[in-house]
Amino acid sequence: MIKEIDRFLSSVLGEFSPKQQRVIEDRFGLKSGRHQTLQEIGDSLGVTRERVRQIEAQVLKKITPRLRKEMGGFLREVEEYLKSVGGVRRDDHFIADVKMRWFKNVQIKHLDHKIRFLLWTAGHPRFHKADDSFDDFWYTDETAKRSFMEFTKKATAFFKRAGKEKVLENPKAHLALCKDVATCHFYAIPRHFASNVFGDVGLREWAEIYPKTVRDKAYLVLKKHGKPSHFSEIARLIHTSGLQKKPAHVQTVHNELIKDKRFVLVGRGMYGLQEHGFAPGTVRDVIATLLKQHGPLDADNVIQLVGKQRFLKENTVLLNLQNKKHFERLNDGTYRVREA
Repeated sequence: MIKEIDRFLSSVLGEFSPKQQRVIEDRFGLKSGRHQTLQEIGDSLGVTRERVRQIEAQVLKKITPRLRKEMGGFLREVEEYLKSVGGVRRDDHFIADVKMRWFKNVQIKHLDHKIRFLLWTAGHPRFHKADDSFDDFWYTDETAKRSFMEFTKKATAFFKRAGKEKVLENPKAHLALCKDVATCHFYAIPRHFASNVFGDVGLREWAEIYPKTVRDKAYLVLKKHGKPSHFSEIARLIHTSGLQKKPAHVQTVHNELIKDKRFVLVGRGMYGLQEHGFAPGTVRDVIATLLKQHGPLDADNVIQLVGKQRFLKENTVLLNLQNKKHFERLNDGTYRVREA
């Protein structure tokens, strides 16, 4: 019967008038693959949207008993599967699961819409329509739904309490809130949660989780890359990592790096992150900071330490170090910052 879903739908809908069939087919996208609104259908049929709603309700009321009787086995299996994954599943994930388990290698046009029609009409499992807080999802019963809502509250409190830095330092910490591996898919339903292309899960408001601007995307790829990169390479990584479909414009990326203090120019076109230990400023500023931190140093040590901050030739470091206006060479051959 499952493999003959088209024959079943044709038989069920065949009991109704062409207008009634048209309403159901257009409303659920059974033939076109697109759900039409009550207004769209009403306009095409020359009736009011309220009349379309009435026709839909009348047809579904008559279909439901037959559907539950003839497709009962399938419906029970689907509900049992949903129970096995925590009793709640996001709509697109759930439909994909159903297709894989019961319709694998079966070619049926607009199968997603037909499965949704069968389940929604039967009323089991139950369906929660998307709103401001959640995407569409299916659930077995009110107990499962309450359990999911409680999970959402705890997860939200965890993310807010821990903060993005701690969450990103330990990207698997959120898994401790799941009862088991199967229920971790709950994170995909609340709209204030999100995951980035690197698999980190957190609050959608965090730029590291849901980067919207080129600047935030550049920051995220550098953070994950872990080492300085040329601005053209950063642009390439933004595209290849999947942060945006179209290639990032190289000059746009460069302009954003220049504007943001999180990024430090460490060489010709090379940028690193301050949080990775790269100090902002000119070569002279870096040398001065190092001498103040470590005390007098010889040229070799200065070159070595500056090399951790900047990608420079040794002569460039030496030329800056020999600036007598800013640095003083001591009798033992070491250098210190010249006092004003």
